[in-house]
Amino acid sequence: MYMRKILLLLFTTISHLCDNIPIISDSFKRHACVMGYGVYKLEKILTNDNQEQDVAKIPFTGKRRRAGKRKRNIVIAAICLVLVVAVYFTFRTFSSPKVEGPQYTEYEVMNGNITVSLSGSGTVQPNAQYEVVFLAGGDVIGDTFSEGDHVEKGALLYRMDSSSVEDSLERANLSLEKSRISNERTADSYAGLNVTSPIDGRISEIYVEEGDNVNSGGRIAKVVDDFYLTVRVPFSANDATSLYEGQQADVTIENTFEVLEGKITKIYDTNRVLDGFVTVTDVDVTVENPGALSSGVYVTVGAGGMSSYGGGTLKGGSEEFITAQSSGLIDKIPVVTGESVSSGATVAVLSNDSLDDSVKDSQISLREAELSYESAEKQLDDYNITAPISGSIISKTIKAGDSLESGTKTVMAVIADMSVMSFTVNVDELDIAKMKQGQKASITVDALPEQIFQGTVQSVGILGASSNGVTTFPVKVVFDQTEGLWPGMNATANILVDSVQDVLVIPVSAVNRGNTVLMKDAFAAAGPEDSGTEGGLKQTSLPSGSRYVQVELGLNDNSFIEVKTGLKNGDIVFVPVAADVELPQNTMMIGGPGVGARREGGAPRSGAGASQSAGGPGD
Repeated sequence: MYMRKILLLLFTTISHLCDNIPIISDSFKRHACVMGYGVYKLEKILTNDNQEQDVAKIPFTGKRRRAGKRKRNIVIAAICLVLVVAVYFTFRTFSSPKVEGPQYTEYEVMNGNITVSLSGSGTVQPNAQYEVVFLAGGDVIGDTFSEGDHVEKGALLYRMDSSSVEDSLERANLSLEKSRISNERTADSYAGLNVTSPIDGRISEIYVEEGDNVNSGGRIAKVVDDFYLTVRVPFSANDATSLYEGQQADVTIENTFEVLEGKITKIYDTNRVLDGFVTVTDVDVTVENPGALSSGVYVTVGAGGMSSYGGGTLKGGSEEFITAQSSGLIDKIPVVTGESVSSGATVAVLSNDSLDDSVKDSQISLREAELSYESAEKQLDDYNITAPISGSIISKTIKAGDSLESGTKTVMAVIADMSVMSFTVNVDELDIAKMKQGQKASITVDALPEQIFQGTVQSVGILGASSNGVTTFPVKVVFDQTEGLWPGMNATANILVDSVQDVLVIPVSAVNRGNTVLMKDAFAAAGPEDSGTEGGLKQTSLPSGSRYVQVELGLNDNSFIEVKTGLKNGDIVFVPVAADVELPQNTMMIGGPGVGARREGGAPRSGAGASQSAGGPGD
């Protein structure tokens, strides 16, 4: 009796499913009817007195079985099989709302903006940063600043105890002076190898010959200044009163009676008395030497129509002995006796090999002394520690009164030039070609979450670094404004690569191979069985009311893409939905050749990648 009730319940359930669920396919209904018929016949067999005869008529038994317990077991097994098949088809039908065949959503073409950017993070760094260190060691006797102060380049920061260095500088200065004196003497001796005339004049005598050895101070020649000759003659005291300095005078040579033109150069104030009680006044007359005159020639003078009371002898202006200033061998004598020379003219050339070496040694010693002094002077300057750059003191660890150990690098303070702040982001090798100097960036700083900074790409590195098979390149981004920024803050830059404004856009997934788009067209073919070409494009297996169109594409951001030609504002395009994907409850799909309703709110949007950002329609 209980088996009969189970069979009746199963038959009723299958009939209800077939009648009340419209989405069940006709194939399933056919299978359900067969199963229902089988259940019905089993129920009849179990209640029939002639069970053996009826069982032979059941499709599942195949042939007549022997009556008895074995027959009842077979019947029960058949009933269980029917139950398993029924449950399997039921769960297969209702397990998920997956849809077979191509699925689409509709998207209305509209204007929008597309922005492509790359993002990366780095640590904020100042334009320049220097550590103030002092390796010599010693006591800090003063400082002039506090942490946070702004200092200019060259400003005094610390004063160190420099007493020992000052002593070293004094010794170096004394050594330098001694080297200078020695070098000057050696240089003078070397210059003495070139013997010169001390005055303008005429070589009257030469005392040496080429090849002679001379000592320092030895005579080389004698030079007489006789370009102008002077004679002192007496005039009558009465006549002298009519003469004046600069007055022209006639000078007569006694032996040749040749008259030369001269000038009165001096009239003496005192008179003297000659033999015969004649009072005279001495007058000096100078005459230019025509070349043949020499000192000792006797002459008489006349001036202003008056003659001198007596004559006198011509004398040169001066005479000098030319001597060697250094010892050496006379290599050359470039003058001859009687030749006129000017002051500084070479009279003889000497050579001295040992003096050549002395000059080189003296120059080396002088240079060494100069370097020692410069080193000591610089070392003293180092004891006054100054700012290497203009900037802000971001750290101060040493103060007046502290002592530093010699040879130990101790950072006393840190100065940063924060007039320009920047950070470096590492860009993947696949994107580095998009980076260019001057690109703009929008920057966020973790420590200042409510503030957006602007920046500019200053440089794009050309030397990449590889890690775990990935190569990146450094891109330096400079902040346009630096207020509120400090070194070490974490910053993230969105670098604008390219953008277009107010252009037609569609989802990237709507584009097919060959830059085609499936567009809704109420006048297109009715279903997927229709085929043919239109505009050179195959139009086969399409949803009803749709056709393929060729488009020209532009910029894309991985979510949306610019359409330059082929579509217009307001057109409807079909966007494929991935197969075997559970769709949201509020998504209307186009399944197979049928056309459904367009999704509310326009096209679905996917988020930008980690390194790109996008602005879709209306953004």
